[in-house]
Amino acid sequence: MAEKLIVVVGVTGQQGGSVARVFLDEPGWRVRGITRNPEKHPHLMQQGIELVQADLDDPASLDKAFTGANAIFAITDFWEVKQFLKDPKIFESAEKLGKKPNETAMELEIVHGKNMIHAASHQLATLDRFVLSTLSDTAKWSKGEFKWNLHFDGKAHFEQHLKQHYPELAKRSSYLQMGSYLSNRVSEHVGPKRQEDGSFVIRRLGIANGKPIPYVNPPNDTGHFVRALVLSPKAPPGSSMLGFCGLMTNEEFCALWGKVHGVQCRFQPLGYEDAVKVGMQEWMAEEVSQSGLYTTKYGWHGGDPEMKHPEELGVEVGKLTSVEGWIRGEDWGDVM
Repeated sequence: MAEKLIVVVGVTGQQGGSVARVFLDEPGWRVRGITRNPEKHPHLMQQGIELVQADLDDPASLDKAFTGANAIFAITDFWEVKQFLKDPKIFESAEKLGKKPNETAMELEIVHGKNMIHAASHQLATLDRFVLSTLSDTAKWSKGEFKWNLHFDGKAHFEQHLKQHYPELAKRSSYLQMGSYLSNRVSEHVGPKRQEDGSFVIRRLGIANGKPIPYVNPPNDTGHFVRALVLSPKAPPGSSMLGFCGLMTNEEFCALWGKVHGVQCRFQPLGYEDAVKVGMQEWMAEEVSQSGLYTTKYGWHGGDPEMKHPEELGVEVGKLTSVEGWIRGEDWGDVM
């Protein structure tokens, strides 16, 4: 029997790399990864991944890369797009149009998402499952309360585009909403901070006593989520998964972090003004503060009743990251 083919967008990144590694170990499957510069990643080819050149800005390259796929993992990266905004010409263009940098990043991300969807629709002769990495629709689920959670809303936009304009592809599609990256807990602005009394504070843009946050470790966990969405009989087409390895409130995370290190640790919510004070640009502070407020008030998925947890869709949860184990395994030397 011929091997099946999964094509992985973003194979050099955290999510795509995890998907590739899991399917390399899956009997009967081969992996094709797409990247802008295959020659820069010989180690991936040595692992057995077929690398092809493709660019999310180039629909023709995606058509070629997706050819013959039985499964596709499709991902965009708002934060990678943001790196291109360092170009003064792009800032100047956004300013002339009266836009903020995150608006431009979202518009580019939507183009990338639509290009992948269009290319995938050309592969219906072989394609069994199209797995789209997406996030919830802030405007919909908050009823317009939050308008600047654009790294969520761009993904929600092209997910709806898929469902509305590509019905045959939608019949073979499933959706993965990745939770909050554990690695963000180490970041300069919101990581643990030692106080004068020897205790610690972990800050997050959001509110106290909010809904539990779904934490995830993408380099390990993503592949197991996608494997279930492609192969598990518990995850038929149309399934929506909230991808997480641990579900806990901000306060619970702080208590666990303190327990692991034998110290007192408390949660401190940050607002927009606080974010600006710790050094974020105003547009970025608005983006991440509204994201934190939305997710801790309405939930990461906004309260979508169709959303399923990993174990409900056949994920082998024992292979997912332990939040406590992740905390123990990180190097907190500078913090301590």
